[in-house]
Amino acid sequence: MSAAYGVHFGCSSACLAVNKDDKTDVIANDLGDRTTPCIVAFTDHDQAVGVAAKQGMIRNAQNTVCHVKQILGRKYDDPVVTEYKRKSSAQVFDQNGEPRYEVDFKESRKIFTPSQIAVSIYKKMLETAQSHGGSGSQDSVLAVPTHFNMDQKKAIGSAANQAGFNILRMVSEPSAALLAYDIGQTDVTYSGSVLVFRLGGVSAEVSVVNVHNGMYQVSTSVTDSTLGGDLFTDELMKYLVVEYKRKSRNDISDNKRAMAKLRRQAEICKHTMSKMDNVHCAVDSLYDGMDFDTKVSRARFESCVSELVQRCSQLIDQVLSAGHLTRKSVDKVILCGGGANVPVLQKAISDMFSHCDILNTINPEEVIAIGAAKQAGTLSALEDEDIKLNTDDSTIDCISKPICIKTQTESGSQITPVFPGLAPLHSRKHLDFSLNPDQTAFRLEICEITSEEELKTLAIIVMRELPAGSKVNSTFHLRRDGHLHITCTESSSNKTESVTIEPS
Repeated sequence: MSAAYGVHFGCSSACLAVNKDDKTDVIANDLGDRTTPCIVAFTDHDQAVGVAAKQGMIRNAQNTVCHVKQILGRKYDDPVVTEYKRKSSAQVFDQNGEPRYEVDFKESRKIFTPSQIAVSIYKKMLETAQSHGGSGSQDSVLAVPTHFNMDQKKAIGSAANQAGFNILRMVSEPSAALLAYDIGQTDVTYSGSVLVFRLGGVSAEVSVVNVHNGMYQVSTSVTDSTLGGDLFTDELMKYLVVEYKRKSRNDISDNKRAMAKLRRQAEICKHTMSKMDNVHCAVDSLYDGMDFDTKVSRARFESCVSELVQRCSQLIDQVLSAGHLTRKSVDKVILCGGGANVPVLQKAISDMFSHCDILNTINPEEVIAIGAAKQAGTLSALEDEDIKLNTDDSTIDCISKPICIKTQTESGSQITPVFPGLAPLHSRKHLDFSLNPDQTAFRLEICEITSEEELKTLAIIVMRELPAGSKVNSTFHLRRDGHLHITCTESSSNKTESVTIEPS
């Protein structure tokens, strides 16, 4: 049986797993690390990817690109890009409505697209795959966030293809997490709700996946792009800054170089405290030739991050509320993402779901890649046509944002929900409208509810010269390919208007 790969391209790091001979495991890169930083750096001599790029950040921050996944497939005027630009050490500018990076590379100023950065990272992952499974293209499954729209999925898939991966399918990250633990696969009679908590470097996502007869449906999902594992590092760094000031009477908070060195050490300490109760933190020549040396206890760290742990708990309650669920509705919890390794966070989630199985036997940083690899192993054994027909897919594709309609009534406009967020493809909905006795025209506005809870108009159907007081029957058909087809028919005259909306 040939090797098949699962690729999880995150904002902070990427992980690659292989499925071969019915066995699945994560592949270490050329340095022996099981994850690779999603960082690309440019110098006067070459381009560095991964650990090498991360190690040079202190001296070369303005030519180092991080967290490219955040803006991949987005327009320059997207609020996410605006916020990303504010935090990015590398310069981001507008070129024909698209975000671009401008860096110093080989003694000249060069421009790179987010896709080109992503391709560089995927090529690094491909090198790791080829070191394990031979040369050439590699059959793979990509895991992507539930909130990714079609443009974002297309961008991340295109980057992987350009790098040399043969993409068999994309699966949602929560579905990949379930596949990693074989939920509903070894026991197809299992039915229940599984909560997937993912804490990455720059974002947190909580999803509830319904499982029935081996099929997965993400019923509800909430993402917080202001909450991530990096904030845990920041809180520890704040404490270390105070400690350094107490010991040396020097305030380094305005010194970028010193802060960058201290932050890197804070990140190392955070990871070490997942396994040890006390950590020795030391930085040579932190500021003005002075060294920094101190000890940090796990109890101190937990005190620093207590508010962040509380925010994680609130995010879980938020997704349960959105899905009209209680904690008792969940019978399994899966932890994903490097941030989920923090013991105090694991305990808080365990306390919230004391009746549940808390699944964390697989390293949270690796679980999504392992699930994707298992799916890749299943698909690689099929003929191409079987893969295209989706006959053996264990996930249900869903829309990313809720769909509603706006109609005009005597009291003003009225909003009516049609499909909730993460409604499965395909779906149908029928709605009937009665015109007023003096009304001879009908207007239907189809809208999408954005992440900012605003209405974005997708299409408008207008029907004129209708019999007064008649009824209009409307059918909403959400097709498997993501297209939304709406048909409105006046009941007495059979006059019909329709529109098809392409997936966004």
